[in-house]
Amino acid sequence: MGDWVSMEVKGKERTISSVFFRYACFYTAGVLFWIFFLCAVWYVLYATEQVLPANYMETRLNEAADEIQKASKVTEDLLPEGCLYGVYQGDGNWLYGTFSSEEIEKAWGNYTRNSIYASSRCYYRFFVRASGEVCITKYKIASQFRNRFLGKYLPNPDILLLLVFIVLFLIQTLLVSRHFGKYMKKRLCILNEVTARIKDRDLEFEEEHSEIKEVEEVLNSLNQMKEALKEALYRQWNLEKSREEQLFALTHDIKTPLTVIRGNAELLAEGNLAKEEREYDQDILKSVSLMEEYLAVLNGILEEEGQKGTSEVQKTRISCDCLADLFTEQGRLLTSVRQFQVGFHRKTLYGEILCNENQLLRSFQNILSNAMDYSPQNSELQVFLEMKTEAGKEYFAVTVEDDGAGFTPQDLKNATRQFYQGDQSRSSKTHYGIGLYTVKSFVEAQGGKLVIENRETHGGRVTILILLCSYYKET
Repeated sequence: MGDWVSMEVKGKERTISSVFFRYACFYTAGVLFWIFFLCAVWYVLYATEQVLPANYMETRLNEAADEIQKASKVTEDLLPEGCLYGVYQGDGNWLYGTFSSEEIEKAWGNYTRNSIYASSRCYYRFFVRASGEVCITKYKIASQFRNRFLGKYLPNPDILLLLVFIVLFLIQTLLVSRHFGKYMKKRLCILNEVTARIKDRDLEFEEEHSEIKEVEEVLNSLNQMKEALKEALYRQWNLEKSREEQLFALTHDIKTPLTVIRGNAELLAEGNLAKEEREYDQDILKSVSLMEEYLAVLNGILEEEGQKGTSEVQKTRISCDCLADLFTEQGRLLTSVRQFQVGFHRKTLYGEILCNENQLLRSFQNILSNAMDYSPQNSELQVFLEMKTEAGKEYFAVTVEDDGAGFTPQDLKNATRQFYQGDQSRSSKTHYGIGLYTVKSFVEAQGGKLVIENRETHGGRVTILILLCSYYKET
């Protein structure tokens, strides 16, 4: 079925140039149609004499020449409508007419020079009357409306026709260009959809096709890229899965000999050993404990990676007050075991957060444990539970401050990198550089962020910020 659809699309393929040529022909046909239409309108107006020809006044003057020369007095009835005139004595003295004061002198001057040109598209016509008087008429060579109202408020018909054509031309250009733009946008939109899916690694979708040849070629390339990426991701996933299974098996296999070693060492410790032999036995037990801790850390990392690659972290709603109670209880238990003092500073809390409770508790435990590791024995830690606002959004904030040496610039830059342990003066044999890395991973999985900084005087400060539920839709 898919091949049939592909063949059908290919059968209808057309190039961008052919599409453009089709629209260009349509555009040209539209222009020619408007030219023909306006010419037809012009012809009808001429045929019905609603528009007078450009030489209308000149023709009428030729027809009325004898009457103008023989009439006892020249009147407007003898002249075509819109024509101006003036009557002079033979010596140039003004008698009567419709000329303005300026036109009176100008018209006589043209008569004496025998010049018929008055102004743009206007001309003079001279008549020597039987009485010896001179009649000078001024007329216009231009098409005009028969209706005086239209002639008064509209431009000349030929200019009006040109303006109408320009308006229609611009409207057609706009409509055709918009239609062409919509057509191409609809055909190119599929490219955005495919690239967005590939970007989001949503690779389980059927191949898309287009009737545009160039777009179809790009889609074929994207489909090949999708298949190659899918294959690479499956291969990577299988390799990581195989590695995790091997590491899980290895850690499980190592536990067996370690258990045997621990058991034998504990049996030896119950016997009568010399002082030096007992010291060796204790070293063996300590080394076994250390290796067991290494294995526990490795298993924890593998479990975290497994959760990232398999399913989304399960989250539940919990009030900030309830979560603060849990943090307080966990903090008192941890610090009492290691003989540290802790001061809890709790402000007014409100709202709920959407989180995985166990991961947040482990994050808090890691931060508090790190603070105790890097602080002098029997010193006091400070824990702040409060609401904070950043960039117009509200967060539930948990801050732990210690009395240690604080973070170096290198620590502040790399503290959340996996297996980073900082300088040796701040590191211990029981830390493997995963504490703050794990905390950052857990916190970001809850839609929060981790802030690491130094206090103003001395010591470090680590803050967990978790976004309130009310802001989840915005993010």
